[in-house]
Amino acid sequence: MIRIHLLPPLLCLFVAATLSAQQRPLLTEDPRLITEGQLVTETGFGYFNRARFPVNAVGGNLLSILDGGFHFGLGSRAEFQITGTLRNYLWVQEGGTGQRNDWGDGLMSTKIAIVKGSGKLPDITFRPTIVLPNSSNESIGKDGTDFFGSLLIGKSIARAYIFGSIGLGILDDAVRVSAQQDVLTYGIAAIAPLTDSLNIALELNGFENPQSNPTPGGEDRAQTRFGIQVEALGLRWDVGGTFGLTDVDHRVGLVFGFTKEITLWR
Repeated sequence: MIRIHLLPPLLCLFVAATLSAQQRPLLTEDPRLITEGQLVTETGFGYFNRARFPVNAVGGNLLSILDGGFHFGLGSRAEFQITGTLRNYLWVQEGGTGQRNDWGDGLMSTKIAIVKGSGKLPDITFRPTIVLPNSSNESIGKDGTDFFGSLLIGKSIARAYIFGSIGLGILDDAVRVSAQQDVLTYGIAAIAPLTDSLNIALELNGFENPQSNPTPGGEDRAQTRFGIQVEALGLRWDVGGTFGLTDVDHRVGLVFGFTKEITLWR
């Protein structure tokens, strides 16, 4: 059986045809679905300066290897996703010394179209996601199962596509037994073409915990990203910078990757 954390490296085995509208290097999910019968594969790398892991009481510079996944177009109103990170490496600078590494958590999501945008109507999509704990709390993981449900909304304005998300996250409490952390998730993003093969992309993404003193792992998180997408050599390449906005977020980071699309059936 193939485990979730072994799926991202398989992205590199595919040969693609045309490219679809997906949102790397952003985190905020694009509400538009990929075409029925298409398989979109994404993979990439990330480096984050002074990343922090409150559950493990450590922090340092983090390298994420093969961060990506599979996106399947199942019909005119449904898309299925399997995403995750193959491996994370942390060079510890806070709370200890040395180097830690672990599998990344796996995510399984479904996008369900509620309204397909046309005319004055925006695209509206519902996306439930479950996070499966591949990473260990003895390393840099939380070792808990989380659930997210988000409403995605997007609209074309002039040549740009503006989209956002709002939702609820139920996080497994890493400290208290049989407890959870409930958070409000959000994101706002935009992708705009500069040329036929070059887009710019930017976003604000994070979650808020209404508790005044959340347990480790449930603290407020927020980051902003700015990047570009370039179509070349039959791929869509992306590169972006990211900046943490809270005390438990990384300071700055760099992400890089590419996207392909394969036609499975017509």
